[in-house]
Amino acid sequence: MQALSRIFWTLILITLFACQTSYALQGQFAIKPRVTILVDDSYPPYSYVSNGYLYGIYVEQVKLAARQLSDHYQITLEAIPWKRGVAAMESGEAFALMPPYIHKDKRPYIWPYSISLGEEAVVAFCNQGITLNGILKRQPQLGPINIGINAGFLILDDELSKAREKGLIKIWENKDTESNIKKLSKNRLDCYLNDRLSTVMGIEALKSELHTLDIKQFKEDKIVLTRTAHIGYTKENGERFPYKLDFIEKMNKALRDVQASSKQ
Repeated sequence: MQALSRIFWTLILITLFACQTSYALQGQFAIKPRVTILVDDSYPPYSYVSNGYLYGIYVEQVKLAARQLSDHYQITLEAIPWKRGVAAMESGEAFALMPPYIHKDKRPYIWPYSISLGEEAVVAFCNQGITLNGILKRQPQLGPINIGINAGFLILDDELSKAREKGLIKIWENKDTESNIKKLSKNRLDCYLNDRLSTVMGIEALKSELHTLDIKQFKEDKIVLTRTAHIGYTKENGERFPYKLDFIEKMNKALRDVQASSKQ
């Protein structure tokens, strides 16, 4: 009888332990991880804030993908000035940022990148009489050409990088597209480098404010480069983002589904 009693109580203890373990595991996975993706707040039409809300081509694409992940993750898109977002990635504070181009060497703290959200053409818009074509042949005595870019953007091709080293051009980082266009219209800049569509939309948006502003005032001087935009993830795994690899895999799959649906 004593042996049967010991067996009985042993079975009871095993059952209780199994139940506790089961409840613990259920609790562990019942709490969905909160994932924050930082988003450029001033890059229309791809990502921008208007009346306190975040909009944009890439934003809507990622929102649709995030819905597919809602059973696994609580995803928040947080608008932030681009340069501050890049700094947050560099410090390891942030998990993800969109929409950077791929810069493995210049931004080693970002890796990996999501599948492409879209392709952009970075072009130079210049005032009349100014050109960046053949810039390396420009005579130094003419002085540097003043070029505006959005703060934190890495969009110089090899030719312009060499021209910068030789003092043939001077780069000015300004807050956003709007501030660069305003300075270009007042001839405080000679050229502005940015995505073509974003620049054209920025010029159109400013027409009501600057009545003398006309897109014909500027000319598209050259295509500097074409790049794909992505969600960039922190290179660090660590204990802070244990879900990193799983999230990237699921997000890429969801983005592919969204992109495939948009083509139907």
